[in-house]
Amino acid sequence: MRALLAALTCHKGDIRRNLDEHLVALDTARHAGCDIAIFPELSLTGSVDAIRHPHDAVALGDPAVAVIVETTRHVDVAAVFGIAERGADEQLFITQLVAHDGELVAVHRKRHLGNDEEGYGVGSGTPVVTLAGRTIGMIVCAESSVDDTWDATVAAGADVIAMCSAPGLYERRTTDDEWRAGLEWWESAGLADACRHARRLGVWVAMATQAGSTVDEDFPGIAALVSPAGEVVDRLPDWRPGTLVVDIPQLDATP
Repeated sequence: MRALLAALTCHKGDIRRNLDEHLVALDTARHAGCDIAIFPELSLTGSVDAIRHPHDAVALGDPAVAVIVETTRHVDVAAVFGIAERGADEQLFITQLVAHDGELVAVHRKRHLGNDEEGYGVGSGTPVVTLAGRTIGMIVCAESSVDDTWDATVAAGADVIAMCSAPGLYERRTTDDEWRAGLEWWESAGLADACRHARRLGVWVAMATQAGSTVDEDFPGIAALVSPAGEVVDRLPDWRPGTLVVDIPQLDATP
């Protein structure tokens, strides 16, 4: 399987701009011969404050969601992308979607929330999808810090985990040293979680993290591929936005 891992700046409240970034990345993935493009948590809507700005969440039938879903048909690349979802009863969820061949094939609602995610509901399902001969499950940001979410995802049959995150930094970053410190924190948290669980469960982990500055929050982007041995086999070099194309071997081909 060949995958494009996107560390994008996901602008809050600017779905049109974020959608354009998704379409550019999907076209890049097509030209690179990718089977799938993996985007960060909340990639399409940007990070949404469910208490102060619930109107920034979107329904599954939102036109921008439909554009990405339909684009997967034309580019022949599946997409794992994130939204702040407004459910039928107005309940909000942090949701990762999988689109393939013009269809929405999986809806993963975050099962373990972070301390600053008040106002969101907790999901209960563990969907997996089969693409290019691999079974893909999802871990969404704070889900990476606990064992049960990983265990359930692998128990559902996943041998590749798309770990999609939006870890906001608590202070604004204006210098390279400040950005580097933020990146080092995320390396010690999210990337370390990915390595530990990959090694513990014997699965590939493909990370895609929000990157760069938004209107009121900064994100220490990482796109990385972690082997079943828990080793980082490829990654972007720093915190800046970018895309990474990786080949994910079958488990019996693990180096």
